[in-house]
Amino acid sequence: MRRRRFLALAGAAGTAALSGCTMEAASESSREQGPTVTLEPVVEGLTFPTGMAFPPNGDRLVADRFGVVMRHTDDGLVEQPFLDLRDQIDLDPEGEKGLVGMTLHPEFADNHKFYLRYSAPRRNWMDEDLSHTAVLSEFEATADLTGVVPDSERIVLEIPEPGAQHNAGDLAFGPEGYLYASLGDGQRSDLDKKSDREDTFWWYEQGTAAQNTEDNLLGGILRIDPDNPSDGREYGIPSDNPLVGERGREEYYAWGLRNPFRISFDGEDLYVGDVGEHTRESVYLVESGDNCGWPILEGSSCSPPAPLGQSLADNPLNVFNPRTWQTQVNRISPYKVCPTPDDSTREFRNPIVEYLRSGSRAVTGGFVYRGDRIPELQSQYVFGDFIPPAPLFITRRPDDGSRPWPLRELVVDGTDSGRVSDLLISFARDPDGEVYVLSSQGGEGGGRVRRLAPA
Repeated sequence: MRRRRFLALAGAAGTAALSGCTMEAASESSREQGPTVTLEPVVEGLTFPTGMAFPPNGDRLVADRFGVVMRHTDDGLVEQPFLDLRDQIDLDPEGEKGLVGMTLHPEFADNHKFYLRYSAPRRNWMDEDLSHTAVLSEFEATADLTGVVPDSERIVLEIPEPGAQHNAGDLAFGPEGYLYASLGDGQRSDLDKKSDREDTFWWYEQGTAAQNTEDNLLGGILRIDPDNPSDGREYGIPSDNPLVGERGREEYYAWGLRNPFRISFDGEDLYVGDVGEHTRESVYLVESGDNCGWPILEGSSCSPPAPLGQSLADNPLNVFNPRTWQTQVNRISPYKVCPTPDDSTREFRNPIVEYLRSGSRAVTGGFVYRGDRIPELQSQYVFGDFIPPAPLFITRRPDDGSRPWPLRELVVDGTDSGRVSDLLISFARDPDGEVYVLSSQGGEGGGRVRRLAPA
């Protein structure tokens, strides 16, 4: 399996098939071992948990990819869904569609608003060769926070999706109160069929959406203001967005990403885990106007894999002009040299951390730990990999600001591998700064949430 995929969750067979994928031995030997932690059970009986939020009443809301938001109290998982969207969801079990993102409004305690990103059927105004619709919607919880006000959904944004894969979908509010949404490059299914052709770089073609900021909203991070609609839209455009007044869609905050699967804020820092294609899994510290390079670059380089532990690979090209993109694709080899546009205008952003795919890997972005239970993790960014046995990583910004940041792997106590035995789908962080792991063993009831705890 070469590209990033969710499992069908039909049973243990699919999970077992992926569990045999291991990281390259040289990569493992060069990674420093970190502290030992345990995974403390919090929520059981889910299916495929994609996000968790923490209302002020002490409950927990868990989004499940199969179309429901569940409520968890001190007495356990409430049987009745907090919100049921199964009739609205376009779900292909073998793809990446479904309910893929959730976040609470910063003023949720007062306005009870929250936001979901889900996959809906293709709208009648879309071309027939498109796959589905990426929907970002606002909902209002009831006064007692036990459900959702009927008919309160307000569709904020609908985006045509060319394929069932590379949907990303995570949501987060920034410190200034704007909503950030991650969108993958949409993996066009018609190009996927060309993967065995030697006469075309099909995966380059597939990723061009991530460098096209004028004709779509794919392959990047969007930044919008859902509280102040303007210009006939259900949202406003922050005046300091990087493309305001320039060529390109003003919703963009950053672009050049393949599948920014999970994003999170720590203060003003925006962490983005971007799933790779052939060689590298990457984590970026994204700033306004960043171009992360996909599909010109994968991680820090377009070169073949290099051993972990070395400095980031030297890029033959660190600037790129999207306007010359299409003419450059046809004359370069992705394994030998990056394209060299004649009129280069923008620098690429290198990741803070990357590791080799080696077999089949898929990074799952996480959160900076700000809790008190595990002092060794304080200020460390905790993230992991989707494929079981799934490693948990930690990294922190070096004092000198250099890149790459040092990477260590946590040891999960009570497991043979020292890793998470489930599919590692997502992370969450509660108001106390404690970090949670959202995972699934496959099949209905196999999803669970566990909290990092000291060994």
